[in-house]
Amino acid sequence: MNQVATVEHEAAPVSRYDGPANQSTGLLGVIERIAGNPEVDVERMSALLKMRAEEEERIRRIEREDREDAARREWLAAFSAVQAKIGPIFRTNDNDHTKSKYADLADIERIVTPILTEHGFSTTSCPVPCELPGHIRMRLTIGHYGGHEKVYEDDFPLDSTGSGGKVNKTAIQAKGSTQTYARRYLKASALDLAFMDDRDGNRPKPEPEVETISEEQVMQLRELIEASEADEKRFLAFGKIERLADMPIAQFDSAMNMLKRRLQERTGR
Repeated sequence: MNQVATVEHEAAPVSRYDGPANQSTGLLGVIERIAGNPEVDVERMSALLKMRAEEEERIRRIEREDREDAARREWLAAFSAVQAKIGPIFRTNDNDHTKSKYADLADIERIVTPILTEHGFSTTSCPVPCELPGHIRMRLTIGHYGGHEKVYEDDFPLDSTGSGGKVNKTAIQAKGSTQTYARRYLKASALDLAFMDDRDGNRPKPEPEVETISEEQVMQLRELIEASEADEKRFLAFGKIERLADMPIAQFDSAMNMLKRRLQERTGR
């Protein structure tokens, strides 16, 4: 996998500049006096006008550089505050293949998004053209209201096969899975996040009396969601859960029936 590429941009905010704006005033006065002279030298007048245009451009450049520098320093100060506030991200998901836990995109977003927003940041992720066959290039932009932004990019191989090398996803599923992983990877890298297992009980646990659905039932729901072309995010929001595995077992039958009705409406069967 390639090194994450970082690009910085500045969308210059409005700022005041107390620099040499008055330096051209004297030149302007000279030009006005010469212009009122009927015997003015045309070549001399042209040279003065050129000097004034160059001086104005120099002033604009200095002002722009000062604004960009101020926005960059504001971005760095706010980013430092964000990093100081973000704690470790708990790994809450099980990887059946490696028999280990991992933090998914939802785990990261739940912690970092409110902190980023609080300090004036916004983030956007999107795929961009990629010349590497079988890969997707994803771009993460972290912008600040002060006008400065940073862009992170990397190329990711399409996640279309399982651990044995056998194709286990459709092209659309592979694309979606790869983009989700890429968003998680880029954000973790850009924010320099630390991950740890939840062994000390710091993370809130579900109430003990609430029994959640089994792995097999999660698969049944996922298959019906795909078959009925339901929006999984809306489905989770409707059930007030963050992932399918968090669904209380008492809600399973009604959720299945709802998806079956949607499938019947779409297929007529």
